[in-house]
Amino acid sequence: RAEVAGLPARREQLANEHRKAESERIVDLEAERARYERECSEREAEVARHNAEIDTLIANLGYGAVDAVEQYVSIVLSNSVYPDHFNVNHEFQFEPTTAELSLHVLIPGPSEVPEIKTYKYVKASDEITTTAQSQKATKDRYLGAVQQVALRSLHEVFEADRRGLIKAISLELGTETIDPATGNNTYIPFVAVAAERETFMTFDLSAVEPAATLTHLGAAMSKNPLGLVPADTSGIRSL
Repeated sequence: RAEVAGLPARREQLANEHRKAESERIVDLEAERARYERECSEREAEVARHNAEIDTLIANLGYGAVDAVEQYVSIVLSNSVYPDHFNVNHEFQFEPTTAELSLHVLIPGPSEVPEIKTYKYVKASDEITTTAQSQKATKDRYLGAVQQVALRSLHEVFEADRRGLIKAISLELGTETIDPATGNNTYIPFVAVAAERETFMTFDLSAVEPAATLTHLGAAMSKNPLGLVPADTSGIRSL
C-alpha cells in the first residue's frame, strides 16, 4: 500500500525531470541551430566575397590591368608544384606598354642536388648502403634542372594566359649562395632569355631538348651551374 501510495509522487517527479530535460534540449537545439545558421551565413558571405573578387579579376584581365595580370600570374605560378627539396620562387613585373613580363626565378643551390645514385639493402649486415653518382652526373643533373625550370616557367605563364595579354617574357633564373670571398649572400644568374609568345607557342615541348630550345631562343646560359659559374647576361635585354 505504501508503494502504491507513493506512485503519484514518483510519476510527478519523473514528469518534472522530463520537462526539465526537454526544456534544456530545446534550448541547446536552438543554440546549435543559431550557430549553424550563423556559420552558413558566414560561409555564404565568404563565397560571395570570393566570387566578387574573381569577377573583378576577370573584368580587369579583360582590360589588361597591371594588377590583374600580376595577380593572375601569381596564381598560376603558386600552383606550380616542385619536389619538397627543390623549392622554386618567382618574382615578376608586368609592363603594360610593351605587354612584357619580367620574370625572376630563384632555385635552390647545388647543395640541394642529391648526390646518391642508388640504394642497396645488404642482407648480411642488415643495412642500407648507398652509391654516390659521379661528379659529371651530378653536374649534368643540376644543369638539366636549371634548363628545365627556365623552360617550364616560360611555358606555364604563356600556356595559362589564354587571353594573350602577355606578348613576351624576359626571364632570368639563378640562385643565392654565400660568396666564399666575402662571406656575404650573393645572387648568381644561370639563365637569361627573352621569348615572344607568338614564337614560343609554336614549340612542341614534348619533343624538345631544353638546352637546344634555350639556345634557339638566344639564351645566355651558365656552362657549369654546379660550380656556381654565372651566365654572361650582358648581351641579353628585354624584348
